[in-house]
Amino acid sequence: MKTLMIRGYLVLTLAAMSLVPNAPPALGATIETNDETGWKLYTNPRFEFSFRYPDDWRLGNLLPGGIGVTLFPSIEHSLVALSGHMNMVSGSSQDGRQTLEEFAASHRRVITGLYDKKKMEITWQKDANTALAGFPAKRLTFTYQDDRRNTMLEIHIFSLGRNEGRGVRIKMPADRTAQLMPTIRRMLKSYEGGRDQNAVSPIVPKGRD
Repeated sequence: MKTLMIRGYLVLTLAAMSLVPNAPPALGATIETNDETGWKLYTNPRFEFSFRYPDDWRLGNLLPGGIGVTLFPSIEHSLVALSGHMNMVSGSSQDGRQTLEEFAASHRRVITGLYDKKKMEITWQKDANTALAGFPAKRLTFTYQDDRRNTMLEIHIFSLGRNEGRGVRIKMPADRTAQLMPTIRRMLKSYEGGRDQNAVSPIVPKGRD
């Protein structure tokens, strides 16, 4: 159950690699233009989180299950994926589900395993505590060389409430970090988490009464 659910979350971060940059806007999503800033507002129809993004970034289709969406900045080989997910895996939290620390450790193991299968060696940086839409969050960062021998940087940020979590995956060429990160930081400042991540769910992790 644990591996299945964690891999389900990774759909929001890793399956986005296969999305076509020129895909039409996400179906069912609310898109509004702010004429004052030139940035558009995206609202996810399933988890109700929202954020603003630059007008010249391409918006991909919804990720599988409508959990989120991938944005494609103008910098080649870069993307930003934002999504929501359920906290349904057994863990040591007060509700018998995963804690943020447990989720981070599992996420790191799955990422390492996936890149091992691709024969790509990744280098992890030190994890950092941060916040996402007012919730405590973890920031995991790693680098690797892609099949073009370019050094790539990935940043995964995620929060975890009693019932739901939110995630952000950032991917870019390492040498373009200084150019892209100020815009991403501004985008994350506009991020709103949507519906209550701590709402009590009737779903009980497998093996619990």
